[in-house]
Amino acid sequence: MAGQRAYRHDMRCPHCGSNRMPKDGRARGKRTYRCGDCKYRCDPDGDRHYYSSKVIDWALAMYAEGASVAAIGRAIEIDKGRDDTPLG
Repeated sequence: MAGQRAYRHDMRCPHCGSNRMPKDGRARGKRTYRCGDCKYRCDPDGDRHYYSSKVIDWALAMYAEGASVAAIGRAIEIDKGRDDTPLG
């Protein structure tokens, strides 16, 4: 017996627009889905963390100077459990 196809009428993949979105576990307490066509993984709210170009440029400059990823995260105040965006 084959598994059911998970076609969702209330949700589409933000990457390709497909409605084949089976459940794919949880991330940070939220249900996640994986597109059956392009394999893009997302949550239904579509929450993403965006950082300003200033923060990105600063992190890349630190990395180019040899700083570790953990040190850059501490300097920019990025914490895996926090939902706020550092340094505006």
